[in-house]
Amino acid sequence: MKKKVSDYTDVSELTKLMANAKQQGNDEVYNQAFLRRCEIEGFDHSDPLHKAFYEVLAAYESLLEEKHGRRQQASYTRRKLRDKGVEQCLEDWALDTKETDGFHMLMDRGFVKLTAEFVVTQFPDRFSNHIVEAASARLKKYE
Repeated sequence: MKKKVSDYTDVSELTKLMANAKQQGNDEVYNQAFLRRCEIEGFDHSDPLHKAFYEVLAAYESLLEEKHGRRQQASYTRRKLRDKGVEQCLEDWALDTKETDGFHMLMDRGFVKLTAEFVVTQFPDRFSNHIVEAASARLKKYE
């Protein structure tokens, strides 16, 4: 019996699955593996907001990996994370006046749930109203 993508728990196995799916032109399996890989990155966090943030970060770093052809960390984001914390990273992304390439790539693929803006809207009690409104406004542009 073939293993379901949702049964994978190893990031390296998912990375191989993604490479094989891409080579075969199987976007459905590729996207499922991409989502699962991001989901696994959030497993170690008990706070649901932090879990969601690390899924977003994994998605962003996966896009960087695709773009550059090698694993690449989001150094600026990780430095901000270390210095300012999860909430500040999400706030800054939501309030940024320009939309990032990563945001566009995620939206183009239908991965709205892996954007910082979506995460902010899912936890409105953790952010100021103007931050939630900015995140919502950006998402509404793509509905």
